Amino acid sequence: MLRNYFVIGIRNLFNQKTYSLIKIVGLALGLATSMMIYLFIQEDLSYDTYHKNYNRIVRLLTIDNGEGVSSKHVGVTQPRLAPAAEEELPEVVESVRFIGGGPYDLSYNDNILKCQSAFRVDPSVFEVFDFDVVSGPKKGILDNPGSIAITESLAKRIFGTENPIGKTIKLNQTTDLNVTAILADPPKNSHIQFDLLHSLVPGKDEDGFRQALDTWQSIFTKSYLLLDRPADVTDLNAKLQAIAKKNNALDFFHPVVQPLSEVHLHSKEILFESNANKSDILNVYVLSTISILILVLAVVNFMNLVTAKSAGRAKEVGMRKVIGAVRRQLIGQHLIESIIVTFAAAVIAVGIVYAAVPLLNNTYQRFADVMVLFLPQNLLIILALILIVGILAGLYPAFVLSSFKPILVLKGSFKNSTSGIRLRKALVVLQFTISIALMVGTGIVYQQMNFIYSTDLGYSRDQIISIQQNGAATARASTFRTELMRNENILSAGTSSTRIGQQLGRTNVFPEGYTSETNIITSIMAADENFIPTMNMKMVAGRNFSLDYDDSLSMIINEEMAKLLKWQEPVGKKISIQSGPNPEDLTAYVVIGVVKDFHFATIRHKLEPMFMLYNQNNGALSIKVKAENMKETLAFVEETWKKVNPGTTFEYAFLDEQFANLYSNEQAFATMFTHFTLLALTIAGLGLFALSAFTAEQRKKEIGIRKVLGASNANIFYKLSFEFIALILVSFVFASTIAYFVMEKWLQDFQYSIKIGAGIFLLAGVASVLIALITISFQALKAAFNNPADALRSE
Repeated sequence: MLRNYFVIGIRNLFNQKTYSLIKIVGLALGLATSMMIYLFIQEDLSYDTYHKNYNRIVRLLTIDNGEGVSSKHVGVTQPRLAPAAEEELPEVVESVRFIGGGPYDLSYNDNILKCQSAFRVDPSVFEVFDFDVVSGPKKGILDNPGSIAITESLAKRIFGTENPIGKTIKLNQTTDLNVTAILADPPKNSHIQFDLLHSLVPGKDEDGFRQALDTWQSIFTKSYLLLDRPADVTDLNAKLQAIAKKNNALDFFHPVVQPLSEVHLHSKEILFESNANKSDILNVYVLSTISILILVLAVVNFMNLVTAKSAGRAKEVGMRKVIGAVRRQLIGQHLIESIIVTFAAAVIAVGIVYAAVPLLNNTYQRFADVMVLFLPQNLLIILALILIVGILAGLYPAFVLSSFKPILVLKGSFKNSTSGIRLRKALVVLQFTISIALMVGTGIVYQQMNFIYSTDLGYSRDQIISIQQNGAATARASTFRTELMRNENILSAGTSSTRIGQQLGRTNVFPEGYTSETNIITSIMAADENFIPTMNMKMVAGRNFSLDYDDSLSMIINEEMAKLLKWQEPVGKKISIQSGPNPEDLTAYVVIGVVKDFHFATIRHKLEPMFMLYNQNNGALSIKVKAENMKETLAFVEETWKKVNPGTTFEYAFLDEQFANLYSNEQAFATMFTHFTLLALTIAGLGLFALSAFTAEQRKKEIGIRKVLGASNANIFYKLSFEFIALILVSFVFASTIAYFVMEKWLQDFQYSIKIGAGIFLLAGVASVLIALITISFQALKAAFNNPADALRSE
């Protein structure tokens, strides 16, 4: 019996080639999309899970409750907090602190290169995390000052085929670093990415650094704890806050913990952290929803086509009943046929995923592993999905057709009945509700991305070359700038302590007219007199830094700072900053100007109060150049760098490219959203094409009669199209409501975002109608131009 079911099922597939192809392709696309999204979600959920103590590691954060701070959560803590927690709390097995994370200039013999990501870290790092030691000792790797562990990739860049263990390299051509171990490159699903780990143990000439590591009065270390069991977050937070209070830490810095499992996806509000490829749990929810919707769309499409064609098999069912088939046998036959189609679609889907994922990884900047699909548990999930989808798609014809009496079926009553029409209409509405909602979502995502790239940030980023100067190069920044200005293609150049787009440091300030108990914390940067004009920033009051004045004790604040302090006329007022180890060591600065607000970080975060201090030699150089002769200008900049900073690496970037990189995750998400929306529209279009062909075939005689009675071709086209267009308009109402609330929630991720207008909904509605008309026009026009005699002669 089963063999007979399979034979008939396969025979039916070949007898109806067009419908079979559309069913299989549509379902395969839906299954493939769901599988791909599943792989991307698994990638996000896999972060840091390779550490054997993954569920017992927590990261220390600080809630910065200082007045003037809007982004409260920061990824740094008091440097003494982690060691104190290890000493005082029995549940803390080990602690480790990280400092830095930026580039190092390294040299070995004549080989000079830049290490992109280096940390100073406690020797206990290998007790807390499972960074794989490829070569060197397993213990005591970073016990001594100046000892370093480097990754295999960096070792090859520096030493080639030489054995690096025991070799000495120089940091900024001045400090000796001793290679004690080679580490495997951190896995891509690690939130901590590095090329080099440098011992945090202070050297003999680092007394100031040693004192800094013992302070409770500032926050600058990235710290982690290894616990003896999974964290009770509430209890541990209370204990850490008690330790901080006992050691007279600043009252407005509240330490809290974050489980390692939450670092990758639950850190969107956290600043001052090292979190490579940080994503957002909301993106996982959105992708999961898209995956489910597209799978539902494919299944609905499949069900619609099976339902539409089921009437054509009514006589077959009647004949089977006449010769003795019972209802359960008929149900089994239809379900098995449906499962055969689903299985074929699943095989094709796996092939699509296998071929597409490597390409999509490059497009989306991801590293999903297609082999995850072939893990035993995932193969079981795919098998279960085949059975569920197959059974769902076969339920209607299985139960409805098997319930009819043979005499009615053989007379043709079923074929000419309206059975199934309401179900098909409902399924079409569901299909296009999903498709239109995804279209609206795609439009809103792209509007937000366009807003990010085009909004006024308070500075110009066009034709700006950005160079990060480190070590001795920073001390020669002013000289380098002077040499650059000899070239007529360079319009201006200015330095700042931090490149625009990076989060500024923060400090406690004591404004004139406020008590010494104030808890005002604002962002701080240093700049020279050329920085503001180079970046085309605007002064709204007072003046810029100038060589005509002694600005060593001058300060420029932004508009937000003036609002925070409630100063109507800020120029001339004084703000004091702590300048020594003791709270009473304050230096007063005079406000000489107010700069128009500019976004010094990303627009994910609200603009905050900030101020600038004067310094001629800063690490970040911004060079405004003419658009013409760019190649020659860049060659001149590099040549000048080598002349002023011999023995250092030269790297540059364009500020607009660096700005785009800040939103690379959002851009990748927008691209992904678009691709999956196009897939959804393709699946819906395939279904609509097949359904319109079926409808035209079912109404062939009606069309023939209408034409004989004088109906025009346009009237026939209208009659066949209107039914589908009406359903799509109903879908539009549902889709618009759903999309509005979902995308409004997504936009809340940004402090500055677009307002959702009616235009995108109208555009999606018009687009969906046009897609439908184009899809069904072939069948409608074919039916309209057919000879009515052929239709009336058919029976």
